Amino acid sequence: MHVALATCLQKPQLTSGDARLAAALEARGASVGAHPWNGPFDPFAAADLVVVRSTWDYMRFAGAFAAWIDRLEAQARRVANAPALMRWNLSKTYLLDLAENGAPLPPTVIAEPDVRALADAVDRLGLDEAVVKPVIGGGAFGLSVVRRRDPASFVQAVGQLAGPALVQPLLSQIRTTGETSLVFFAGDFSHAVEKRPKQGSILVQEEHGGSTVPARVGGEAVEAARGILKLLPQAPLYARVDLVLGDSARLDGGLKLMEVEVIEPSLFLEHDEAAADRFAEALLHELKV
Repeated sequence: MHVALATCLQKPQLTSGDARLAAALEARGASVGAHPWNGPFDPFAAADLVVVRSTWDYMRFAGAFAAWIDRLEAQARRVANAPALMRWNLSKTYLLDLAENGAPLPPTVIAEPDVRALADAVDRLGLDEAVVKPVIGGGAFGLSVVRRRDPASFVQAVGQLAGPALVQPLLSQIRTTGETSLVFFAGDFSHAVEKRPKQGSILVQEEHGGSTVPARVGGEAVEAARGILKLLPQAPLYARVDLVLGDSARLDGGLKLMEVEVIEPSLFLEHDEAAADRFAEALLHELKV
């Protein structure tokens, strides 16, 4: 069995976590190769299973990436996650779909990339401060904070956008304890991490100065994340659910959904000794089904 782990030309090598996954797969008899999604397609067509991992430049080439997913669907033998599910997850408007079905999303509206539209969205939400996120993006790409009394912040936000954006409240816990990410393999909870911003920032990603530590989460958070995954159009083989937990969200006192990642989530395999083995087992079981 050969497994192709999709990376990108910007970062063609496996991450430390995915290197653990490769080792776990190889220990179980599979061969593994790392191949950029925006490189030659032949390795993906030849693989028994394609696993989309660190394709982290796709938001800059969204049309080409969508076409690559289509090609996987047509020519690859098996793909994780399923191409149809990845297409659904490409635009953050999927969050509105989840909210309509009961997911605990903070109040969210879509706005066009112009100053008036963003200001109107902030007014509709009744906010003095808001987060603006491009509907296609990742790793805080294109994210901005706008303030009602700071017109320049809206101009700066528009300059970061290439298309429509989501406008949401800036939850207070983002500035303190950050987000909690819960990782699932084949529907089973594996492990969780807490992603914390550096002092004075709201960006939790390590490339922006944030830090990640293992987290112990209660059953309420696990069940909430599992319930959110049940709202997806189809079950993912692997997924990461990003939540803001606790009273400091200050909207209704409960947890709030930030993202559900089923395309190329960082799964923080290096933060749990058994996580790579659990992921490998889930992938190899998929090949046998």
